[in-house]
Amino acid sequence: MLNVMRDNLRHLKWVLAVVAASLLLYLGAFFDPRSYSSATGDWAAKVDGKAISTQEFMAVARRQDEYYRRLLSGQYEQMKKGLQLGSQAIQGLIDKRIVLADASKLGLSATKDEISRAILEDPSFKDASGNFVGKDRYTEFIGANFDGGVEAFERSVAEQILFRKWADVVSSGAQVSDSELERIWTSRNVRAAADYVYVPVSAVTFETHVSPTDATAWYESHRDDYRRPEARKIRFVVLDRQAQVAKASVTDADVKADYDGHAADYTRPEQRHARHILLKVPPGGQGADKESVRALASSLLTRVKNGEDFAGLARSMSQDPISAAQGGDLGWFGRSAMVKPFDDAVFATDPGQFAPVVETDFGFHVIQVLESRSAGTTPFDEVKDSIRKRLELQRAQELVTAEAAKLRDALKSAADLDAAAANAGLKVEERIVSPDDPPADLGPSPEFQSSVARMQAGEISAPLGVARGFAVVVCSEVLPPTVRPQSEVMDRVTNDVLNERGRAAALTAARRILAASSLEAGSKALKLEVKKSGDLSSGGLLPGVGSAPELDAAMFGPGSHVGSRGAVTTPGGAVAYELTRHDAFDPAKFQADKATLRNELLEQQRSQTMQGFLELLRQEHTIEINQPLVDSVNG
Repeated sequence: MLNVMRDNLRHLKWVLAVVAASLLLYLGAFFDPRSYSSATGDWAAKVDGKAISTQEFMAVARRQDEYYRRLLSGQYEQMKKGLQLGSQAIQGLIDKRIVLADASKLGLSATKDEISRAILEDPSFKDASGNFVGKDRYTEFIGANFDGGVEAFERSVAEQILFRKWADVVSSGAQVSDSELERIWTSRNVRAAADYVYVPVSAVTFETHVSPTDATAWYESHRDDYRRPEARKIRFVVLDRQAQVAKASVTDADVKADYDGHAADYTRPEQRHARHILLKVPPGGQGADKESVRALASSLLTRVKNGEDFAGLARSMSQDPISAAQGGDLGWFGRSAMVKPFDDAVFATDPGQFAPVVETDFGFHVIQVLESRSAGTTPFDEVKDSIRKRLELQRAQELVTAEAAKLRDALKSAADLDAAAANAGLKVEERIVSPDDPPADLGPSPEFQSSVARMQAGEISAPLGVARGFAVVVCSEVLPPTVRPQSEVMDRVTNDVLNERGRAAALTAARRILAASSLEAGSKALKLEVKKSGDLSSGGLLPGVGSAPELDAAMFGPGSHVGSRGAVTTPGGAVAYELTRHDAFDPAKFQADKATLRNELLEQQRSQTMQGFLELLRQEHTIEINQPLVDSVNG
């Protein structure tokens, strides 16, 4: 399939400027070094057996952390766990490895001239006159700001050029129709509003008994609603990783040997233990506003120097909610972990002393350095438990991988599954799976879904990764697209009948409201109220109702005008409405905006195409992730 797609995407016409950022964020960071010990391993992931190092992974994760910390400001700590920074970082690194490999297969390369041109055109390397700053200043700048020096920097430039070329290839077939342009333009530029009364199903009465005859009649008249795509009837066994943990014997000697064998991984830089009080400047605050915050910070510094309780002031005054709850305590951190002005102040201050008031992008800080710790090695006792857990999980993974391979090797035909499972003490499960019916109990597994979707009757899968470990699958039968039997969808049929009855009763009530002298008069009998929609765009959500496609068509369709009235159904009931605003479609303005909008939508289409192609590529590679390490960063 990939080769067919590549053959259709050979013409390079456009550069997707954001591809590098969408695949991998090289940003910036703060992590407590104690929380992210490399005791979880010296590799973060492997693509076709080739490792992505823990160091590279942590560098990207740290930079992402810094980016989100600046972007989200005070909300960051509450949202951090949900961001799953570890998963973001490792997926970006894996995607980078995959894309570069595919670019090479496609014969793409970054020439020396292209690399030079990219550097010469980079504003970072131009002087005030717009000329290149010269080799010496360029080399000095890279040495001070980029790990690995000029060679590593220029290699990263080459990779970005390859990203763009690869994106050109895979996304050049994207296109946007005129009808799609008009639909999107209308949703952005045409507004309508209405007074309305929402009649929910809960406000009306209707027959709630669904007889077998009613259900069958509904099913027969709505058979297409219950279609199932091509599916596979499968039989499978799951080899559970957790079940192997008890067998994964890890001795104290194993833990100590792992620690000693990775001594370099446990070195720590010079560190400081500090606490602070943060005072934020109001958004857009300048001049007097800013100076008043600075003055308050200075007064707090005087108070703590005079002996007032720092922790108490931090709890009551600091606008960093996470550290405030700890009396301002930030724990231990190394150089470059914090933003530069804060970092410089802390490492220039002796333990037990207060730094001068420091201004950063976050606001003004009152800082006390509590302790210092010289560069050294993290003691074994601090990391031995995490090492043991990692070794147990690694060995359990090795055991379950071996067991899955052993069971698969025992299957000479599909008929052997029951005997092999019985010998291994495993249960054979049966299921019908399709794109609409994934096996939810196995957890999300693209490998399982895509592999099973390609299986033929009698075929036996390789061990397939699932959330619990591995599954070995036998395909019993390929089921063509069909209407599901009524017995299989009886609950859905019953719900659909009841929903339709409820909407019909609500629509009748809405029409009665509409027949009254006014919406206010008609709504009183049902003890409902008239609401105002506010200005809506096509496809927008009606307050208190949500999506209402029939009302949307009535408000924005041809012939609609201020004063139009009607009653329509919604997913949860019905609405009686009267239009109070209706903008006419402006053909001239649409034509004026058309080219810009087309470029915007094409960029979105190309990005989506690129991501879809990348998903296919992932299935071509063997990917292994050091999940304990990633989880430690996710939090």
